[in-house]
Amino acid sequence: MNETVRSTETGAGYQFAFRTAAVAGLFSLMVFALLLFDQSRRTAQDPFESTAWKVLQRARMEEPENKELNEEARELDLQLRIEFFRQRDFAAMGAWLLLGGVAVFLISAKSAATMRRKLPMPTPEASPRDIEAGWTRIARYGVAGVALLLVGTAAALIVTLPSELPKNEQELAALVAPDSDEPPEEPPVEVPPPPSMGQIAQMWPRFRGPGGLGISAYTNIPEKWDGLTGEGIVWKVPVPSLPGNSSPVVWGNRLFLTGATQEERQVYCFDTATGKILWQQDVEGTPPADPDEPLEIFDATGYAAPTMATDGRWVFAMFATADVAAFDLDGKPTWTRSLGIPENAYGHASSLVLFENLLLIQIDQSTKKAAKSKLLALDVTTGETVWETARVAPNSWPTPIVIHHADRDQIITGGDPWVIAYDPADGSEIWRAKCLQADVGPSPTFTDGVVFVANEFPYVTAVRADGTGDVTETHILWQGEDGLPDTAGPLATAEFVYLLASYGTLTCYDAKSGEFLWEEDFDDSFTSSPSLVGDRLYLFGLEGKCWVVKPGREGCEIIAENKLGGEEKDDMEECVTSPALQDGRLYIRGDKHLFCIGQP
Repeated sequence: MNETVRSTETGAGYQFAFRTAAVAGLFSLMVFALLLFDQSRRTAQDPFESTAWKVLQRARMEEPENKELNEEARELDLQLRIEFFRQRDFAAMGAWLLLGGVAVFLISAKSAATMRRKLPMPTPEASPRDIEAGWTRIARYGVAGVALLLVGTAAALIVTLPSELPKNEQELAALVAPDSDEPPEEPPVEVPPPPSMGQIAQMWPRFRGPGGLGISAYTNIPEKWDGLTGEGIVWKVPVPSLPGNSSPVVWGNRLFLTGATQEERQVYCFDTATGKILWQQDVEGTPPADPDEPLEIFDATGYAAPTMATDGRWVFAMFATADVAAFDLDGKPTWTRSLGIPENAYGHASSLVLFENLLLIQIDQSTKKAAKSKLLALDVTTGETVWETARVAPNSWPTPIVIHHADRDQIITGGDPWVIAYDPADGSEIWRAKCLQADVGPSPTFTDGVVFVANEFPYVTAVRADGTGDVTETHILWQGEDGLPDTAGPLATAEFVYLLASYGTLTCYDAKSGEFLWEEDFDDSFTSSPSLVGDRLYLFGLEGKCWVVKPGREGCEIIAENKLGGEEKDDMEECVTSPALQDGRLYIRGDKHLFCIGQP
């Protein structure tokens, strides 16, 4: 009776496992077929490579003042981006469903096979001959012999070899006394102290200037110029042959840029008075693991997207290959280091940040599950790692900022899904807030005790910077959904927060309440982050125009519309970088030239 019950139970279990395997297998095949179908009907991986977009862009270049074409471009830009991320989400969901279906199929199939397996029938086996007893005795004698040999060898060495140690105090004193014929030891190289906050505030030492805020310490920046006629252009010089999307940084009379291709990497130093190149240096690169599969870089990012950083003692550069190099201000190399080629879908673009004697580098790469992202602090004098903190974030592109608030210094970083603050002393986490999603490009900003972050699809978010641990439920002040940027970082004052969307819309929020105040459309696309000079915003468009506007609570007034001139008389020069602002001067990198705008 019991055997019959067990047999019945086994049969029922087998039927269930077999049917589950069959259903899971069919489900996996259907999901796989849908993924193949979706992949085959995609028109483009990159929205800006679509034929419609290219045709429309050529039409806009021919008719830049055509408002209907500009409006059509903005609508197509939004549609292409929405479709691009829909395809990504569909592929990601399909991959997880396929993985789950295959896992259920394998488990069920294995269970069914196990239930059908017949139990083995044991058979008697003759006892083997015990041969280990003899080997055990031999092993004992062998161990004893080796031990005697070692003891004898040690005794012989002690007897025959003389001791190098001093036999008395006189010999010890003679041994440690300095030899007058030997040259004295060189004193350690003195490292100059880092610059003061006052010195930093007068320069433009990093991406978006002091603190990474995009705010000029000077109010005498020119508001009007014309690159086509040369009006207001102090000098205009070609950037050396290697392309790059890094923005200029300035310390004193020196301006720094980078350029790179797959094969070459270079650093350039210009004289701010004349535009003359003072020096340029090559940087060795890390070859790809597989020479037949070179590093893939998104064209809009390039190999030299990270902006340099300087503290007046040294200047530092980084490239898409994560090769980092340090030079003194006269171009002498001090150290180079490879951090390993990042796994980044569009190419590494996070810029360098300096804090006291630390060079801070955010390398977000691959996927969250891969857990390859990290925040590094390198010693500015040697390039050695002072500390390294792992980050659970996929590839992203923001540049960190360093703030001082609540009686402590904090490194503010952004990446899907967290804004995280770290302690610069050791890289330990201070607080985090969950408010980002998907591809995070815009860098954070800070004012009046509040961190502001924005991204194209979730929100613009204001977070109080005095928390500890997960502050998602306690320290988020407000969130907004209008005018969200995908590249340009937000700009914040104590009163307003400004967002500049890639499709040409400037949006203003109340910094305290998060109230949406107004938006203004411009007939251009934007990747350059907005800059503030006094009460004026400077907005550099992709096609080479720059709008100077005066914002208020009710809207903004356009003060001037300026142009960057290209190689030919009537050419406009494209611009994807952010400006460097100094006393009476504005420096901006175009597609082929470096411009100094101001009064002679």
